[in-house]
Amino acid sequence: MIDGLPYELVRSSRRTMTVEVHPTGSVIVRSPNRMPLYEIERFLKMRETWISERLQDVEAKRSVLPQRTQPNHIYHRGEVLEWGWKNADVIVPQHVTTTQAALRYVERWQRSEAETLFSQMITEHLPAIGVPGLRYQGLKLRKMKRRWGSCSSTGYITLNEHLIRVPDGCIRGVVVHELCHLVHLHHGAAFHHLVADVYPDHRLSDTLLDAWTSVLHAHADAFVQSSSNADVSDAAIISGERPSI
Repeated sequence: MIDGLPYELVRSSRRTMTVEVHPTGSVIVRSPNRMPLYEIERFLKMRETWISERLQDVEAKRSVLPQRTQPNHIYHRGEVLEWGWKNADVIVPQHVTTTQAALRYVERWQRSEAETLFSQMITEHLPAIGVPGLRYQGLKLRKMKRRWGSCSSTGYITLNEHLIRVPDGCIRGVVVHELCHLVHLHHGAAFHHLVADVYPDHRLSDTLLDAWTSVLHAHADAFVQSSSNADVSDAAIISGERPSI
């Protein structure tokens, strides 16, 4: 703990120190195995202002987005919907009699909605991707804790089921991002130029997706999204660089 701020220390064989602020508000410090504690504390002291600003960002992002306030509320395409047996946004059939069964029903409903919407967006944007690269093989849905999406070297696009919870613009940004990997299996300049050509609003949607990651994480709805510019995005890190897809 530094100046009353708790943090988690993760030691490894790495050579440098880093500090990460997750969408939950937790602070993670990664250091070499033999780094003295006083050096770690000194490093954190030097980064204190940056950490404070990132924590303020986390709180600000949570405060401006819709908040789920009831157990029968869900996030769906950027809105808060209510499920129930009557007078609700998502109607649960009467033969579903328990809360657990109702939750499973709502989950299946969201997965079906996700598959339909994601497929529509892929069909819409695929022609703009161009011909070089991999041939698109199909869409897979998975529950993933560490990625919004991925593109395999064999041409399959995998998208996280939880993506249906964020606004359409954010979903579209992830879809375009992964489709562009059919042409460029990297995050070089050519890849980013293609993303910008296909979806000019991608930077705005990426920023909004960061905010939604924080909200979903706070509600234990999602997973953590990852940092910097790796497609295998893990660990929803707000570390000076935007979490990537």
